[in-house]
Amino acid sequence: MLKHLNIDEMVALIAPWVTNAKRKTTFLSIPEVAGLHPKVVELHDELLGVQPATQEASPALQKLIDEASAADAIHDPLARAVYAGIEHDRAQCLAEQPPNLARAKQADEVLAKLFPNGMSIINASLLAESGNTARIAALLKVEPAIGAFLQAIPVRGQTTLLDTTQRWIAAGKTLGKLERQREELEAMEATAPSGKPAINALRGRWMRLVSLVLSNLEVSDAPEESMELIRGPVLKASDRASKRYGGEGDEAGGDGGDADTPGAPAKGDVTP
Repeated sequence: MLKHLNIDEMVALIAPWVTNAKRKTTFLSIPEVAGLHPKVVELHDELLGVQPATQEASPALQKLIDEASAADAIHDPLARAVYAGIEHDRAQCLAEQPPNLARAKQADEVLAKLFPNGMSIINASLLAESGNTARIAALLKVEPAIGAFLQAIPVRGQTTLLDTTQRWIAAGKTLGKLERQREELEAMEATAPSGKPAINALRGRWMRLVSLVLSNLEVSDAPEESMELIRGPVLKASDRASKRYGGEGDEAGGDGGDADTPGAPAKGDVTP
């Protein structure tokens, strides 16, 4: 499982053994691993030296990012158009003589259902925007009165606000598709061979050293709490990385042949 971790995750996992006073003291208090601490410090420093300050997206990844930005540039105006169209219809109803209070009330109800948090949705993540339009698509199916209300509002181009809403839903669906493709490509690139022998060698050393620490903890009589403080974050991060990248639970002492390119660790993978 350790081989699915990237360089950033490897550094973050052993950094507390070197820089955190409590973790360092705990590590040194366990006789079976204390002698390995100088090697941990040395390897930690070497790994820091190979971490790039920034990492440019690959051409394929940048293409997906650009496509998602373009799709978002379509999604947001459509959301605004639907909101403004309902607001305009509501204002027209109230301006009639006498005011059409029933339809104005219906406009309020439709706005509340389509935009429960107002226009904040256009500032949400792309996946959240996609999830919101999927919710709206389902809502139109179970509440046909909403569709009928939107269809009664004409817009430019001899269409209705329902057509605009359907285009909004389609834009959200495209956003979701592109975001999933981006996530999959990022995962693939994070585990792709780096082509840099020095980095691969460091990864191999990290896996052998950390595997040795974990093996020695298995035969230690140290308090369980102390051992868990050292091995817990490593095991959890390794398991999550394996699942994230489609691993099959490789043995902890992998040979480093599947080198990862440096990348940002996933949220929740590492306990500082």
